[in-house]
Amino acid sequence: MLKYYNIEINIMQEIPEQVRAALEELKSRHRHHLQLRRCEGGYYVSEATSKWDPEKGRNRAISIYVGKITDNGEFIEPVRKRSSTMGVENLDQYMKLSKERSNAAEKQQFESEYEPLILKELSTNPRDGIAAISKRIGLTYSTTQYWIKKLEQKYGIKYTIEPGFLSHFSLSKFIAIAKFKDIRPNQENLQKLLKANPNVQLAFMARGSYDLFIFFLAKDPLEAEQLIYEIRKSDVLAKCTAEWFSSYYTQAIGFIPIRDEFFQMLEKRVWHRSKEHPRKEKDQIFMREYATLRELNNDGLITFTEIDRRYGLKEGSALYTYQQLLKNEMIFRTTITMQNPPIKDTVVFIAKQLDVKRFIEHRKEWLANVLSDGEGPLNKYIFEGDIGSPYGLIHIAPTYKDCNIESIEQNLYASVKGIKIETSIITKFLVGTFSYRKFDMKKSILYKINKQEIE
Repeated sequence: MLKYYNIEINIMQEIPEQVRAALEELKSRHRHHLQLRRCEGGYYVSEATSKWDPEKGRNRAISIYVGKITDNGEFIEPVRKRSSTMGVENLDQYMKLSKERSNAAEKQQFESEYEPLILKELSTNPRDGIAAISKRIGLTYSTTQYWIKKLEQKYGIKYTIEPGFLSHFSLSKFIAIAKFKDIRPNQENLQKLLKANPNVQLAFMARGSYDLFIFFLAKDPLEAEQLIYEIRKSDVLAKCTAEWFSSYYTQAIGFIPIRDEFFQMLEKRVWHRSKEHPRKEKDQIFMREYATLRELNNDGLITFTEIDRRYGLKEGSALYTYQQLLKNEMIFRTTITMQNPPIKDTVVFIAKQLDVKRFIEHRKEWLANVLSDGEGPLNKYIFEGDIGSPYGLIHIAPTYKDCNIESIEQNLYASVKGIKIETSIITKFLVGTFSYRKFDMKKSILYKINKQEIE
């Protein structure tokens, strides 16, 4: 075997000078051994190392294809189509990704039969307290307390609220979707642009049918179109030719957490008594309402006494306000979102309705599918709703391994008729996140609306 610096060459012949130069350049970008194998018109290059396998009691070879060097020294990067190597540039990245996926697979397994029950309680009724939760699931107080703390650490659980107050301020939900033709935007610059807009609650890059998704708030379609127009003509996106879709969206399962930047904008709606404004207007709120909403959005378990203290409110103001917000459905509930969900990917399935008549005829099968409880620590679908462009349904699901995507698609096609599914895998969150949780589906908006039909 001929050696060239740290490059192993599995051929018994001299290497052309142009190829040697290309190898030298590759050497600076790869930490492990590079292996060369002769092929038609050039050489295949792989990066390789070995790692001790305790189960087999010996070293195990690990390698990844790096690309091809032609006889004239031109380096051709690989087109990575497999999800296991998508976006990977070197062996270190590949091994790190493999380890993360292995850990995700392990986390998916419940450590106790009570884990899904506790996750469902925390997703639905966390402010009920440990005593009430332990009684409902049949555990002692101390055992329930132990598991709650364990799951908080395991999944990075954040307590927040499921908001219902947006319509109070005449705000509607909109979505914009883009498929880039040639140039994709710089993600860091795009992230800065979108983060600076308090109306944008969630945005992410993806690969597949579509490349960019933006969920945002606006008063009406005209304001929504103006917001997207301003984003598109920015320096970040101006040179990125793309096909865009923009429309309303509804949410029947799950929700999109509200960013704290939105509350900074909402502060302008707080009513302060004055000669010019002796009474609160319809789209204004009291300071106690603003304080309760914002603080619970950031920490769903903060004490009401602490909210009173932070804002100089009368004792009991925050508790009274919270009860009124629940009664008026400005808050649907306190809930959770996992900041460290045990998943491989989050996938968007857009079901374009091609035959509405067939969809309606099989609607009951679709309801049974989307409302069924997932086997993992998250709901089967973490988000579901209607969109106007492309016209149809949007389903967002967590996956735990590669084959999950195909099985979810097949499951949707089996239960939903008259549709065409377009799939996109989220590659990077730019702004915000989804509500990753294990929610009681019988308390979802979709179930409540269709209860008679389902039962």
